[in-house]
Amino acid sequence: MLYRSNKPYPKVEVEALNPAYAAILLEDYGGIASEDTAIHLYLYQSLVAEADVSEYKDIMLHISEVEMIHLRLLGEAITKLGYLPIYGAANLDKINRLWNAGYVDYSTNLKQMLEIDIEAEKQAIIKYEHQLTIIKDRYIRQLITRIIEDEYIHLSIFQNLYCKYFGNL
Repeated sequence: MLYRSNKPYPKVEVEALNPAYAAILLEDYGGIASEDTAIHLYLYQSLVAEADVSEYKDIMLHISEVEMIHLRLLGEAITKLGYLPIYGAANLDKINRLWNAGYVDYSTNLKQMLEIDIEAEKQAIIKYEHQLTIIKDRYIRQLITRIIEDEYIHLSIFQNLYCKYFGNL
């Protein structure tokens, strides 16, 4: 199964230091609905899903690995933009909120977990696509565009699993 696009990730570069763009990317990196939250959520789900859905457990582990790649790339971009890659949210002059484990949904019901996964990927896509309307740095735009490709693959996987286990969405 394919868990990410076959396209290579772009080299992490920036046109110039830009703490405002870094602050935007911090939400993706370590905010409430972030790559960090997705990693923890998907790892948790891979551990608590029932043994009879080993396919789901395996898929969640692989997708969390792709989200780790996103986290690393975003962290590199944040650093190159002139900000620290903290796990949380910030504006230009201060840290507003640090990441915490309460951002993870601890449901154990497979149907609920898949619904959460589908919604998380939809929201990630919406957020990244919105950021493309704000961020003008061509290198950051390339990175976000490439990450979106993976998020669409994850959404499709989750939707297909939902239909396989529970029927139509």
